[in-house]
Amino acid sequence: MNPTNRPAASRPTAIYLRCYPYDAGFLLDFWSALSHYALATGLGEATVFLDNGRRSQDPLSSLEALLAAAAAGRVSAVVVPGPFVFSLDDEVARATVRRFEAAGCAVHELPDTHRRRPSARFAVAG
Repeated sequence: MNPTNRPAASRPTAIYLRCYPYDAGFLLDFWSALSHYALATGLGEATVFLDNGRRSQDPLSSLEALLAAAAAGRVSAVVVPGPFVFSLDDEVARATVRRFEAAGCAVHELPDTHRRRPSARFAVAG
């Protein structure tokens, strides 16, 4: 997991993960769960974009690379554990989801088994 190596969007599905402080073990657990979810829901294998060890207010080069790939039409779906990976600020997180959706890229949230409602596609109001 070398943070200087940025992935190319080689598949139409991507996974985005960010954890602060840096925690490779925690991130790997989510990586595995998101990969399985993408396969189980028919989204296919995913390219993984990581900003591990970065605060949400820091420059997030992998997130920007992923947004650029979505804008270029190379990514049509992003799977995340929740919108908090984009930012802990709810407004910023929703704005990031809107940027993906404006590019024609759906954001899928990992289902939370503790919630009653089924999770499908992350929906943003307004």
